[in-house]
Amino acid sequence: MTENHETRGPELARWLGLGGLIPFALCVVATNSNSPIIVQFGVIGAANYGAIILSFVGAIHWGLAMCEDRNINWYVWSVIPALMAWVAISLLDMRLAMLAMMPAFTLAWSVDRQAFKRDLIPAWYMELRHILTAGAVLGLLLAAFSPII
Repeated sequence: MTENHETRGPELARWLGLGGLIPFALCVVATNSNSPIIVQFGVIGAANYGAIILSFVGAIHWGLAMCEDRNINWYVWSVIPALMAWVAISLLDMRLAMLAMMPAFTLAWSVDRQAFKRDLIPAWYMELRHILTAGAVLGLLLAAFSPII
């Protein structure tokens, strides 16, 4: 394994992770357009994409628990972000759902941070999670507070 792979992780994982921020950026641009239909697309798109990504960050722990000898509680945790996202987009206005998912992303990051401290996830993944969590939260924040037409 090369030094770059150990410190930065697989290059493909980094690029795919960073590319995952593009839909948030596109939704923020859409929510700031002058077209009501495009604004609506941006709001709904940002809320739904946020829910998908929140589900994804929880599911990481399901996969890790399956592949390694982990405490059964990691399976429990792995579904909680998806449930939080589902409740947000099912019960709340899309803009409120985005605001509700922001602390859920922070909680998921915090759980990953605890997993990192226990050597359950690699350093490169945690470094990428810092960037991706900040990008997701910022995208949701900007979309949620975009002008309403």
